[in-house]
Amino acid sequence: MRYSQLYENAATDVAVFYGGRFQPMHVAHYKVYMDLVNKFGSDNVFIATMLAKNADPHDNPFSFDEKRYIMTSMFNIPENKIINTQPYRPDIKQIGKSPENTALILVYSKKDAGRLSYSSNVKPYQDNIELAPSTEVAYVYVAEEKDDGRSATDFRNAMRVDINPQEKQKIFKEFFGNFSKEIYNFILDKLNDSTVK
Repeated sequence: MRYSQLYENAATDVAVFYGGRFQPMHVAHYKVYMDLVNKFGSDNVFIATMLAKNADPHDNPFSFDEKRYIMTSMFNIPENKIINTQPYRPDIKQIGKSPENTALILVYSKKDAGRLSYSSNVKPYQDNIELAPSTEVAYVYVAEEKDDGRSATDFRNAMRVDINPQEKQKIFKEFFGNFSKEIYNFILDKLNDSTVK
């Protein structure tokens, strides 16, 4: 049975939200984003992130605007694809789509998806089915992991410690996939480290 048969209306549009803290986004996150763009189309894929009011500044040093700045600068992700919204229940209206006719697909890693409990309002995503609108159900898409052991926590810690600047730059390049002196200095400054001249 198709899921849409359980609901009155089938969605005519889709919104895919790749959610996370992204403190900061790294090259593996970007690869997941691009896989989603290739699968669902660039007009339909968005990054959902925010900074919780009670977020620990040590573990969450970057504001929404700073995370967006890093994403646009390092990965050329368009600003209008990075949405300041709750990753687990994003606001579709912020992207100019109607919740009444737009299917909502939430993207998680295998680890994060394993923590979810499915219900009549949250279902696993399947290819080639008619989708119901977000007012009735949300779908969970489990993304293939591409992190190769990358960790934003390890990255932040490496940028905070007193090590050889060339080693720090190497870690930066491995984390992001390329090097930007501007972003490198911005991150060092934000993490209360010294900047490269």
